[in-house]
Amino acid sequence: MNNHLDYINHTHDFDFRDLTEGEIVYWGEVLLHTDSSITDKKKALGILAHVGNLTAYQSIKEYSRQPDEGLEEWAKLALGECTLFLHGELCGDDAKFVFTGVGANNDMLRIYFMLLTADEKNAFEAWQYSIIEKELSDIARNLDCEIEWFKHSDTYIGFSILMPVTVSLATFIEKGIADCNQFGSYLLEDYYAGTGVPDEQEIKEIIRIVRYGEEGE
Repeated sequence: MNNHLDYINHTHDFDFRDLTEGEIVYWGEVLLHTDSSITDKKKALGILAHVGNLTAYQSIKEYSRQPDEGLEEWAKLALGECTLFLHGELCGDDAKFVFTGVGANNDMLRIYFMLLTADEKNAFEAWQYSIIEKELSDIARNLDCEIEWFKHSDTYIGFSILMPVTVSLATFIEKGIADCNQFGSYLLEDYYAGTGVPDEQEIKEIIRIVRYGEEGE
């Protein structure tokens, strides 16, 4: 079975809403423990992906660096979803509708991404905007995605994309960042993804969280 569809079909029935911090830590340990079964690790990925707090995100991110054989796509999908839920509250209730299908087609998601400069003291240069747009557009086309628009700012670039539900956020954006950084490592590896377009005040808060985490100043 397609790993994307397998993930979607088997990770959305877990009860993750009332987990305590201790339980989140427990599932993180299950995920990272080498003796845990693949079945338990799949369950841990499904639960942690939808918790959407920093503890869950850090566990999934650590696991995604060296996932078990056969769980590579699961790890990418879980990390993408957890990233979306972690920052989603900044965009209001829209963040709850991750896999409902919106946009021009009912089997696609409209996602807003924000990429930041690697160094907050440096502004993007015109040639960097051009590379970002070209590389992301090429990847989107290869994955049957459609980028709707880009918006430039000095230290971030935002864009809206329509994505099939069978394409994980991480599969698209992490390759995009890596490809762009071949030209000088000017993009921060961490990024923002949400289902609504943030306003100016929300953008400031998003930038703070992406750069410094929930507890950052």
